Amino acid sequence: MSSKGHHTDGHPVDIHQKEGIPQGVQDIAEHYGNATGIPCMILDIGRGRLQGTTCELCSELNRSAGQSIGEHCLHIHQHHAQLAERFGGAYVYFCTCSMLYWISPVLIEGIMEYAIVAGPVMVMEPDEALDDADLPDHLSRQRARELLGHLVRVDIHRVHHLSEVLRMCAGWASGYTEHRMVESQQALQMQSKLSEFIQHMKQHPLEENASERYYPIEKEQQLQDAIKWGDHKEAQRIMQELLGLLFLGDALTTEHTNFRMLELVSLLSRAAIQGGAPVDEVMEARARNQREVGRYTGIEGVSQWFSRILRTYTDLVYAAKDAEYGVGLSRALRYIRTHHDQRITLEQTAAAVSLSAPYLSRLFNERLHVSFTTYINRLRIERSEQLLVQTRLPLVEIAGLVGFEDQSYFSKVFKRITGTTPGQYRNRGGRFPSDTHEIHETHGIHNASGDASQKP
Repeated sequence: MSSKGHHTDGHPVDIHQKEGIPQGVQDIAEHYGNATGIPCMILDIGRGRLQGTTCELCSELNRSAGQSIGEHCLHIHQHHAQLAERFGGAYVYFCTCSMLYWISPVLIEGIMEYAIVAGPVMVMEPDEALDDADLPDHLSRQRARELLGHLVRVDIHRVHHLSEVLRMCAGWASGYTEHRMVESQQALQMQSKLSEFIQHMKQHPLEENASERYYPIEKEQQLQDAIKWGDHKEAQRIMQELLGLLFLGDALTTEHTNFRMLELVSLLSRAAIQGGAPVDEVMEARARNQREVGRYTGIEGVSQWFSRILRTYTDLVYAAKDAEYGVGLSRALRYIRTHHDQRITLEQTAAAVSLSAPYLSRLFNERLHVSFTTYINRLRIERSEQLLVQTRLPLVEIAGLVGFEDQSYFSKVFKRITGTTPGQYRNRGGRFPSDTHEIHETHGIHNASGDASQKP
């Protein structure tokens, strides 16, 4: 948002209203403009609109070019928003009339949804700025000089600092400084659910294999899988169950409890590295977390501590996946992971991540070297492998749980991808006759043959 009072030329042009823009983004633009005296606009990436005000000179030039007000400016700012996202969150640039702007992206769930544009300002004399300008016949140089003279003048040495402040403000709008508040809220939720889980387990004690309730291997594997894909919500759900089982062990000594906590820290760090997170950052976090073991006792302290750890590792993996696959494909893979147990189509997935179906299909083929359908079937088979080993559920039930509509088709796809039948795989205790089959061995998918015509 931009207040018309920010402009000194007396003729600001309101391009668009500000519907749909988060209040936090509007507040940043307004307060930044009022504090610095520099006008601000908001670029709505999704709607392709520039919302706020533009200078009179731009309006004159746009009219002469037969463009709607702000259309030419929109394209310029869209281009530089992409550059700002690519190069550290801020970018300073001149428009075609040598007016200076700086821009910072606002990311929502890792995607650039908005950008805050500061400017225009002048850092040179009007005559110098107009030397290379292609003015229309109806706009005299004198009138253009007058309009430029109305703009805020800024010393060039201040621009970097102003752009850095905007970058930090946009970062706040992206939620960075809210992480601590969010983490506290999540920790409280985790603590509440943890207490409920412990109470439930005490009321319904396990009669068989009671020792396994304290540290079930299948829960570890599920937690690792969630961390590998930066799935914080799922990771937190599984962690609360593990901690609940841990705190059920009333007879455990403090030393034993700390040892179990160290095991969990090591498990989380390994999963983050397997998920593609930077090794040095993960190892630094792991060393810090290991030093902290023992500082926290009781449900409240431990749950808050692990909530922060989960956020650190899942954020690292989330960013790594976006860098590895690109934001669009990474979002599609997360969507598939969440919905693989349902009937899912290429068109449905593409719509969910705001991509066209042909483009998403090309991303799968170019970056993962498999078709969309093959990827889903292999993911489902990977999930079924876990259920075959960890449960005694019948094959027909496992087929339905992983998204296949009938058992015969499930068995056919399982045999085609793994080289063995589901029953044989279960009888071998999860061992293949020769090779192992992991969905993300190479380019995010294993090399076992897959049929692109397989139905989702």
